[in-house]
Amino acid sequence: MRLLSYRLLKNHAGILLVGDYTSLQWLHTVVHEVNDRSPLIKDREGLFLNLAYDVRKAYERQREILHPPSDHEEMGIRYGVQALWPVILLQQRMLRVSLAYLEHTAKTQAIVYALEAVIEEALKEDFAALGAEAVAHWQRLDPAYRNVFDGLWSRTAIFCSWSKSERRRHFLDLLSSFEPLYETLYTYRLQRGEKNLLSPGDLLEWDNVEWPDPRW
Repeated sequence: MRLLSYRLLKNHAGILLVGDYTSLQWLHTVVHEVNDRSPLIKDREGLFLNLAYDVRKAYERQREILHPPSDHEEMGIRYGVQALWPVILLQQRMLRVSLAYLEHTAKTQAIVYALEAVIEEALKEDFAALGAEAVAHWQRLDPAYRNVFDGLWSRTAIFCSWSKSERRRHFLDLLSSFEPLYETLYTYRLQRGEKNLLSPGDLLEWDNVEWPDPRW
């Protein structure tokens, strides 16, 4: 039986992360442990910890409640929480990379890899022909570089402002903008003929701006 599953949200916004009470409680505990112990996390009350808050709200029945179909009642009640693509991708990478710096149990590893498996499958489904490339971009994100996670707020604000077609068209460009030397390499990449890059100026303008309605 899978620990976690997903449903795609509308407009390429992200996923509904789904689990039973035990699995989500388990994920909540692991996120808190990593948040408390990881040397990569500088802001202990930041966006990474929001993952724990969201899954707790889910298993406390304050988000989506998914009842089993009548012909599969053995599935039991499951709970879901909405997650925007940029946010869940960086949260998962922080979990995954942090494990290399921490002693952890097989149980901890199991839930982290379960989340990774769900995201990989969902990315490939949501972005179809671009899915494999999106997975490759996501798995290269390295939150060991401080500015990678620091850039999450502005990029998510931009992502929320985009239409469905813009998200599909620019999603890979958004992921590439998390690269540690992005601002340094931006001009060079323009000169090389790359299109649709997010300019450092645009990213700065969206920093600390309230996220628009993602229409999910």
